[in-house]
Amino acid sequence: MKRYKFGLGGVLRVQKIVEEQAQSARVAAQSEADRASELLQQRLEDIGAARSIPGTRTGADFIAEREHLDRHRLAIVAARSAEINALELLGTRHAEWTEAAQKVRALERLDERKRAEWIAQTTRAAQLVTDEIATIRYRTDHG
Repeated sequence: MKRYKFGLGGVLRVQKIVEEQAQSARVAAQSEADRASELLQQRLEDIGAARSIPGTRTGADFIAEREHLDRHRLAIVAARSAEINALELLGTRHAEWTEAAQKVRALERLDERKRAEWIAQTTRAAQLVTDEIATIRYRTDHG
């Protein structure tokens, strides 16, 4: 009997590679999203620490303090934008990985069905050969 060979084995191998690459891209995007969230959190903590202390100060001190706070606000806006972009990329990478994984699972299920069909056919064929041998022996012995 011929050995079982899945006709789409090459496609399955390629799809597994695509799935692995998509998983790696998803993990990298998750790391980037985590870093962006941490940076945003740090920026928010920085502005909390940069708030002015009530009291008397000169006009120059007031302007310098306002500029300092404005820089913190701009850093927060930039960090928020970076986090949003990173989360959007993470969503895209996750969707790509999910799609690749679904293709691999579909091909694996098809392979399992084809293998089960091959086993059933092989078993039937072997049984027919065994039955024929037994019939021939019986006829020879009792003939």
